[in-house]
Amino acid sequence: MPQIYGIEHIFYLIVVFSMMTVAFILIQKYVKTEKGLRRTIRITGGLLLACIVWNRLSIAWLRDGWDSMIPGSFCGLTSLVFSLSALIFKKNSNIFHCLVYCGLLGGTLTLAYPDFIGQSDSIWYPMTISGLVHHTVMLFLGILMIRTGYMKPELKKWYILPIGLSFYMSFGLFLITYLGYNDAIQIYTPVLEDTPLDWLVLGVLFMSLVALFQILWGRLEKKHAIHLPVFQE
Repeated sequence: MPQIYGIEHIFYLIVVFSMMTVAFILIQKYVKTEKGLRRTIRITGGLLLACIVWNRLSIAWLRDGWDSMIPGSFCGLTSLVFSLSALIFKKNSNIFHCLVYCGLLGGTLTLAYPDFIGQSDSIWYPMTISGLVHHTVMLFLGILMIRTGYMKPELKKWYILPIGLSFYMSFGLFLITYLGYNDAIQIYTPVLEDTPLDWLVLGVLFMSLVALFQILWGRLEKKHAIHLPVFQE
């Protein structure tokens, strides 16, 4: 059975981070225009949408039934909204100043500690592999947006994050109250089992870390220590 940091998990991490590295190199080499960047973001957004639909279909078919197609987890909702936003919204739209950070958080935590990896005898079990893949693509899209300047970290736009997170919590309460979900957006359970990382603790830590990141990014930018690619119109 696959285990966290077992052979299957480590092999998966090696493969996907190698693929992401190659993808970043190819994008840097061949994507030179704003039109090309928009196309790259939208292709990645489309891939993420396909991955989260695959994951939800797997969960509905194998475990929870078809009335559970709407994502009830923080990461599932982020993947869905992030993918649609990448397909619809323009460069540096306000919504990305919430979703990029949520994608980075959810993708990083889950790849580092995929607590669902042992739900079957194989990592290729549809619910397992689709869960790993949609978190991977979500993380890749978040890094890609920051690395290419598609979303520029700015402290003056920090306020968008708590507003966005309040929508997450409101949607979770809607799923619990009106659609009969046992839990949603980790309102009742911590993000990582047997940790104090419930919605309040994690939310405060998350917003604080994002603010520190934005401050650091701004200072490095003023010192010209950050070099982002330049895209032609």
